[in-house]
Amino acid sequence: MNASPELALVGRALSKRFVHGKGEVVVALDGVSVEAKHASLTALVGPDGAGKTTLLRLAAGLMRADEGSLSVLGFEASEHPQLIQDRISYMPQRFGLYEDLSVQENLDLYADLHGVSREQRAERYPRLMEMTALAPFRDRLAGKLSGGMKQKLGLACTLVRSPELLLLDEPTVGVDPLSRRELWDIVHELVERDGLSVIVSTAYMDEAEHSAYVIVLHEGRVLATGTPEEIRAHASGRAYLAWSETDEPPRKLQLQLIQQPNVIDSVPYGGRVRVVYGTSQVRAMQSAAPAGVQIESVPASLEDGLMVLLRERSVPSHSARVAKGEGNGVSPSPAARGLAGELTGAAGEG
Repeated sequence: MNASPELALVGRALSKRFVHGKGEVVVALDGVSVEAKHASLTALVGPDGAGKTTLLRLAAGLMRADEGSLSVLGFEASEHPQLIQDRISYMPQRFGLYEDLSVQENLDLYADLHGVSREQRAERYPRLMEMTALAPFRDRLAGKLSGGMKQKLGLACTLVRSPELLLLDEPTVGVDPLSRRELWDIVHELVERDGLSVIVSTAYMDEAEHSAYVIVLHEGRVLATGTPEEIRAHASGRAYLAWSETDEPPRKLQLQLIQQPNVIDSVPYGGRVRVVYGTSQVRAMQSAAPAGVQIESVPASLEDGLMVLLRERSVPSHSARVAKGEGNGVSPSPAARGLAGELTGAAGEG
């Protein structure tokens, strides 16, 4: 397959199956077609089991697809996995830091493994230390670093050889909010300043909001693709904030709202309840609201757009599951809640 010079990755009808336990076959990817542009940030979003990790491993040349074709940096993955691996860097969810080695020793080890010369190290190390703010901790053992600092060290080790394509598998899971923001600042700097191609998987919709292109995976299939604006547009005119005139607690109001037949999703938000409706007809929504409840329109978020897409494709939303008694209706705020906690993914590979 000859990839377009504008595309860092092109996948067509990719399928991947795993055999677990007593011969149980799990379909991790089912006819997936995706593209990622050069010098751009592409986000893979979806719940656990959606196929994100499997797709990244295929792109990294670590496994082969059972069906379909995949081109990475112009090379067919099934034919030239080593050529691909020589040009990319891949940071898995559990990056292999050596905790009994210092920050500097970990960097040196990965530089040795990738054949990075002394001259190249002298050029790259200062930039990596500056980006990650790890310079004051060069001599600290990796095992003594915080979770966020470990992730930044892992990213620095991944970048020690200046790849053409960077693959990141949920790099901010389990990381504190400040470190999350710092990691994303580094990624955006690499894309905007260095023109690096980056594909990152995440279960956090607020992170995907800042990508150039979004690929939504669900149960091994592509649910939607497009810019964040295009995904948000599916919920245009359907997102509202609701509150009770009698100061009813937001969680109680949430449970009332999700019983409404026209409500796709609802979640407590800043003392109110954020609601996504199945229609953009304002009068219909206002008349359907419970007595004593006021609503006002708000701009749609990426997550709002996804919830509409899920409903349109007959995938049970969070609201539908709570209404049926599946779960307790307690949701974290939209800024922090990811699809991993809101959707039921397929078992097996993420």
